[in-house]
Amino acid sequence: MNRQQEIEYSPWPFLAGLGTFSMAGSVIGFLHQWNPLWQCVVAAVFLGWVAGLWWRDMVREGTFLGEHTQVERKALWLGFLLFVCSEIMLFVSFFWAFFHSALAPTVEMGCVYPPVGIIPIPIIGSPLVMTGLLVGSGVLANWSLHAVKGNESEACEAMMFALMMSCVFTYYQAVEYYEASFSMRDSVFGSVFFFTTGFHGLHVVGGTIFLVVQLLRMYYGHFSTGHHLGLDMAVLYWHFVDLIWIFVVIFIYGWGGW
Repeated sequence: MNRQQEIEYSPWPFLAGLGTFSMAGSVIGFLHQWNPLWQCVVAAVFLGWVAGLWWRDMVREGTFLGEHTQVERKALWLGFLLFVCSEIMLFVSFFWAFFHSALAPTVEMGCVYPPVGIIPIPIIGSPLVMTGLLVGSGVLANWSLHAVKGNESEACEAMMFALMMSCVFTYYQAVEYYEASFSMRDSVFGSVFFFTTGFHGLHVVGGTIFLVVQLLRMYYGHFSTGHHLGLDMAVLYWHFVDLIWIFVVIFIYGWGGW
């Protein structure tokens, strides 16, 4: 006897894939000056709209309809871990480009790395401050995860402080970009630096939104001692963002700035 389907088919995975493809294509086209910026904005708005509706349905299924049984939770964990693995491979490609250029600089770069004429951002300064902010935010997010099992008000307070630190991190990164003496077009150094730190910054923004949603769910009492899968995933994702940043600081700022 076949087990009755508990969760209805959803259009959001297909639409999210379409939105991601459109977003990537429009950004690449904009960088090559093939299409205007408004196409990137439209693709980003569409992807955000799909993600919001998909998130809404997930919260309804798990919190109000009780459709996330043990089997569904294992499937969600598997999908989330595969998603994190795909994110890891994305940053592996960025670090691969960095090591390829740093370990064997070409004649066009002056046979040195950083290339001649590039003044890198020193690791002693804003990178260390941002590291403290992001790691501290991860500690507070983990504190919130453990506190939600018995003290929701403490969990909300810890999460709010974690979010404030993540916002300050984003502000520091924006200031750093504004004051940088080089741009993305300044040799492979600028391309690797802005692509790696920029994509990490996008992950910080995405992780911040992830944590904001969990804070709202804590405030409305969606979590219990045995039911906080969304918070588990959000905190794990935030630790992943922390870990990637540590590698960025060590190699991109540290090694790449010597």
